[in-house]
Amino acid sequence: MTASQTEHKKNGPEPPKGAISAHDAIEALANQPITMAQRVRFLAGFLLCGILWYAPFAAAIGILLPQRFLDDGVGNPTALVAQLNSIGAFVALVANLLWGTLSDRSRSRFGRRSPFMIIGAALAGLFLWLTSVVGSPALIILCWCGAQLFLNMLLAPFLAVLSDRVPENNRASMSAAYGLGVTVGQSVGQIVGAQLIHNLGFGILLSGVLLGVTGLLVVVIWPKEPSAQNLPRTNEGFGSLIKAFTPPTKNCRDFYLALFGRLFMVTSMYMIVNYQLYILQQYIGLDATGSAAVLSVTAVIIMVASLIASAVTGPLSDLIQRRKALVIGAAVIIAIGFLIPAFAPSIWAMYAWSGLYGFGYGVYNACDQALNVDVLPSKAEAGKDLGILNLSNTVGQMAGPVATSIIVMAFDSYQLAFLIGAIVLVVSCVFIALIRKAK
Repeated sequence: MTASQTEHKKNGPEPPKGAISAHDAIEALANQPITMAQRVRFLAGFLLCGILWYAPFAAAIGILLPQRFLDDGVGNPTALVAQLNSIGAFVALVANLLWGTLSDRSRSRFGRRSPFMIIGAALAGLFLWLTSVVGSPALIILCWCGAQLFLNMLLAPFLAVLSDRVPENNRASMSAAYGLGVTVGQSVGQIVGAQLIHNLGFGILLSGVLLGVTGLLVVVIWPKEPSAQNLPRTNEGFGSLIKAFTPPTKNCRDFYLALFGRLFMVTSMYMIVNYQLYILQQYIGLDATGSAAVLSVTAVIIMVASLIASAVTGPLSDLIQRRKALVIGAAVIIAIGFLIPAFAPSIWAMYAWSGLYGFGYGVYNACDQALNVDVLPSKAEAGKDLGILNLSNTVGQMAGPVATSIIVMAFDSYQLAFLIGAIVLVVSCVFIALIRKAK
């Protein structure tokens, strides 16, 4: 084997050259088989990114910032958490599309995605840390918006790699690895956040540092991204740039079904996840110390259940080439979990919810990203289209807490939030079932 062949095998195949479209060039690159060593490196990168971005955010938005609002004597902390989520999610909604589209059009010698990931993670970590430094709720919200803006500079290009560089028969495994990382990150974030509930400044500083190094670590672990300089360039005019941000209009029926299916599923999950602290204190009746102890246990339960579900479901989905039935099953499992604390508000009911939620969430994460890639209308615009699909995440993260806040303020009832969340999950199943392109 020549030196050039060795370098080719090490760094991954170069994009095909010649008078072909960007779509065809990227399609050919994505369909190139990967070695076992490359597969392991991709798996490790997807896993690590899920852990390192989600743990800081779970700790900050789930525990540390809500507790700070209580410590600061904010008049309506439930509403402020909803504002933080909704405004930040709106910023993320725009940012996801922006960074996905810009990375699609990038022709950097360092690749289309890697520079965005490194810079985005570093700036997101900085703004997350700033939420612990500024004094007023308005400045906290502003810094949170900055963290969301640059977090999506990491995530939109990161998720597009699943389409760019991972063959179809490996996508569910990579999606499962990322899902495992998110699940572990959520649990670790809750555990660490609960332990640092009386040391909020250090907790958010630690979160910012971990998030800040995520992009660089993932780029180093993954096989080197090929230069994008040889890819065919898109038209550079202003009209072409505007068109680049336009949602797909052809061959996109399944694309939009997947978008709305995910939207309803994420909305339902975030009706509960970000309110666990308040549910334990105001619905179950625990104090801050008791809530922290229960949160630590539920975090471990969610993590273990999700690890088991993702580890089994990802390879199974790749083996049988089925996505839809598994995603629908995940929604049903989570919905059942919602019903238990709805009718039995107790600590053990929250433990039961965490087990079912964790297992369903693990199944969902193992297949969801692979399902989204399967319904993409164009490989050349994967970053933009996945950014649009990921809008369902950000809108769901915005709509879920807002819905819960409205329900609690209007009816003083977390029970109703659990019940409506279960209904929304059932609605998501209808959209997923109607998809034709994916099995």
